[in-house]
Amino acid sequence: MENRFTAGTLKMNGSRIVRFAVSIVFGLCCLGTAVAQSVVDGPAGRSVGVKRALLIGINKYKAVPGLQGSVNDVETMREILTKRWGFLPGNITTLTDEGATRARMLAAITEIVDVSAPEDTLYIHYSGHGSQVQDLNGDEDDGLDETLVPQDGRTGGVRDIVDDELDVIFSKLRTRNAVIVLDSCHSGTATRSFDIRARSVPQDMRIDLYRTGVTGTAKRGIRPLKDSRFIAIGAAADDEEALDGPIEGTFHGFFTYSLARALAAADRTATPRQILGEVIQELARIQATFGRISMPEPQMEGPIEAFDRPLFALSSSAAAATPSAASTTPVSPRVAWLDAEPSAGDEITLVNGSALGAAPGSTWAVYPPGEVSFAAGGARAVATVTQRTGKDSRGKLSAGSRSIEPGSRAIALLPAPASMRVAIHMLDVPSGARSRIEAILERHIAGIAWVKADQPARFLIDMQGQSVRLLAADGLNVLGSFQIGDENAAIKVARIASRSSMAIELLTLDNPSSRLKVNVHVTAGQPIASRDIQLVANTAPAQLHARRQTEPRSAGNSLQLDIDVNADSYITIVDVDSEGSMNVLFPNAYQHGDFHANGAVLAAEHVLIPDSLRSGNRAGFYWDYSPPSGIDTVRVFASTDLATATAIRRRIDALQKQMRGAGADLSALRDDLDRSAVRGITLVADKSPGDTDFSASTKPADWSATSVTIQIAD
Repeated sequence: MENRFTAGTLKMNGSRIVRFAVSIVFGLCCLGTAVAQSVVDGPAGRSVGVKRALLIGINKYKAVPGLQGSVNDVETMREILTKRWGFLPGNITTLTDEGATRARMLAAITEIVDVSAPEDTLYIHYSGHGSQVQDLNGDEDDGLDETLVPQDGRTGGVRDIVDDELDVIFSKLRTRNAVIVLDSCHSGTATRSFDIRARSVPQDMRIDLYRTGVTGTAKRGIRPLKDSRFIAIGAAADDEEALDGPIEGTFHGFFTYSLARALAAADRTATPRQILGEVIQELARIQATFGRISMPEPQMEGPIEAFDRPLFALSSSAAAATPSAASTTPVSPRVAWLDAEPSAGDEITLVNGSALGAAPGSTWAVYPPGEVSFAAGGARAVATVTQRTGKDSRGKLSAGSRSIEPGSRAIALLPAPASMRVAIHMLDVPSGARSRIEAILERHIAGIAWVKADQPARFLIDMQGQSVRLLAADGLNVLGSFQIGDENAAIKVARIASRSSMAIELLTLDNPSSRLKVNVHVTAGQPIASRDIQLVANTAPAQLHARRQTEPRSAGNSLQLDIDVNADSYITIVDVDSEGSMNVLFPNAYQHGDFHANGAVLAAEHVLIPDSLRSGNRAGFYWDYSPPSGIDTVRVFASTDLATATAIRRRIDALQKQMRGAGADLSALRDDLDRSAVRGITLVADKSPGDTDFSASTKPADWSATSVTIQIAD
């Protein structure tokens, strides 16, 4: 994508986007998560609350196709609940694979409900298959009950666990501090990828098994949810899909992974509404990475006043017992962390690193033993993971890092970079055409690698008639096509594959442990809507269309972003189209000097960029869309210092120029961001008149990023 400026207007090509869904609201339950337990001491040492958790994950089923990420979901949530939220490992009940039979699942759910006291916090997670069965008591509008499929489900006389059964159990809850999550689906769209699997199986037609023993005849609906004792967070609607696939080196449920990322760095007082917002942002990043054509519509149900209370809310008496600064009660760590142990030379071991995504190539900031605040720029060392050994990860300390002590703590700094290898799997292609297609694409795609069905692929190839099609990783989104013999068309398709790989690399520039939060909305998009007991997030891309020459500029044909940050920051806005082309949209050469110089924005202030779509606006530029149709991903970076922002802009500008050739990558920028974790970056450049300077000479650097998607019609 090239910049095309005319009369102070920045025009952008459109591109193509994806949409995927992940979990499903299940009667009174939703999301899938973990359970843990800890005691909070009140006045005179009185126990006022216990954190309890139940984690269920099933990969290996007896009678239905297996999954790959459910057990990893459980291990990840367990690590986050214990390391970040103070849940005691001894009080976490875990059921996986053969341990998650129907009888054991129902017994564990019943037990945790029965032992929970009014002051307790309860967290339940299920990762696995969901399904449906004919409704026998008339409480479902569509005539189908939703079900969970236990490990021994669909064998002999073993029936699924029906939502009516769970309703009866959860109606006995005595605590209002409960969250119930399912990462499963009941009717989803199948994918064509070996790696990406839907977490659903067909409807159970053995209806006679369900005619006895199913209780709970009261209709569910608005009133029961409003009176419920818990928040129910659902990742998708009944007709959307929960997906299981490879993310940064490990298989997970896409939704659970996003939830885990949100909870790993969430503030202690984070509300369900805020957590849901973080989940949506992470889903958008995964969406762009996989080229999905669908996204879920997360929804949250329960008492409306609970949406803005802390997710793990204590009762009033427990809140009064919150430890003071002088208390001897341990302080909860700010983010989830891994034990980091020194090895020979400059090597390091991250204990159970696979649970928090310590994949080869990822970087981790290492802090002293007992660290809880994990201040930006205060790490003793940075380690890059080189390999996995069982559940542990081995890494190498970067040059200039200080030696670390036994019992050190490491937090995520940067995910593993996207491989510059363009991995492609060929689907059903006639053998006579296969070698010709390989030869054509190998001439035009640097670093192409043909992979088998059981290996992760970034793209798929199939044939429809005489047309060779390039597909996204799930096989559902057509990115481009060409006829064998049409070299020019083949070159265009090859360019899509090459540039998309580079664009995915940009999306790996993410700082999971940042204190800095940046929120971005397209002003033409639909806002999150709140109803009496339900909060529904619209995750569909904002809908715009190309602006015609004589058409008045409006929110329907010209991009305008609403941005807010929680700390004074410098904003950098980068556009990435479906062909992988990218450029820095803001700051730009057309903006007026008094309009957010250097991209500076103030904390807690909603900023419109550009400020107006009217002629003669303060910004001095517009972002008009022009053909072709498609979807753009807009990546927004925020940094607390100008030097980091400048590094991001310069590296991306250089990358855009290199993308016209071959071998471009963002390794230099990754090195810049890694170094900032141990020394901080301070402003040293001269300032121009009118520039805003948020950086003090001793202020460490912190940065964050998020994405929005825009669908462009002709």
